[in-house]
Amino acid sequence: MDQSLWSDIEVVKLSRNFVCARLATYEDAKEGKFLQSVFRGRSGQLENTVFVLIAPDGKTKLSPSGRSPRMVFGGSKGWESTVLALEMFEVSEKYPGKEKSTGRPNLPINKDLRRAINIASCDRQLLVIAHQLPKATIEILSKIAWGDQHIGQFAWEITSDENEFPGAGMENPKPGIFIGNPDEFGLKLNWLKTLSPNSKEEAILSALAEVSKTKRASEKSSRQHVSRGKRLSKSWESEIPNTDPQIPPPNRRN
Repeated sequence: MDQSLWSDIEVVKLSRNFVCARLATYEDAKEGKFLQSVFRGRSGQLENTVFVLIAPDGKTKLSPSGRSPRMVFGGSKGWESTVLALEMFEVSEKYPGKEKSTGRPNLPINKDLRRAINIASCDRQLLVIAHQLPKATIEILSKIAWGDQHIGQFAWEITSDENEFPGAGMENPKPGIFIGNPDEFGLKLNWLKTLSPNSKEEAILSALAEVSKTKRASEKSSRQHVSRGKRLSKSWESEIPNTDPQIPPPNRRN
């Protein structure tokens, strides 16, 4: 994800008129197969990032497909988010959808904690983990996650298995809300805040405001990031093979 685009205020506002699906590439075989049908680069293989706007029928492309909104819509440096917002506005005018919808979306979570940490690191976002929480507290978190103040600003995950946590840097977690800052390589979390499983909305909002002051990682250069990871013997095993020609294989020198 390009955080500078998808965290832009106008883009976030317009995204409410869309069903935004963030599919996995190498982390889900079925989703990877679909993404490969949407876009293939010069290599003819599934590449790490794919972007397209699709009509409500789920099939008709409303934009060209590519690796990113920048590739699809262009825009000079500093204006990419404005160009994306204008394109989204034009599409939303043609497909207005229902004026009112009932209910609230669920928390936008990932397949598991391991992937949630990695994605949060890629997006340079803090991760909020709801571990073995009562339904009422989950609903509060959902309200906050989709509210105007915090939409698009945090990564979220729901867990029930404490065995997911040792790999993230925590042993024997009790039920509660955990907020962490992913490390550089998205393998572990630096734990910032813990709240009780029955926390009220005011307490959660206060904690989010506090941790929001935490320094985030700077935007990453893919080539430098991969090179540094190799030097430090950091590795990530995906569900299906990585076929992106822009990502060097394990034994290739940069």
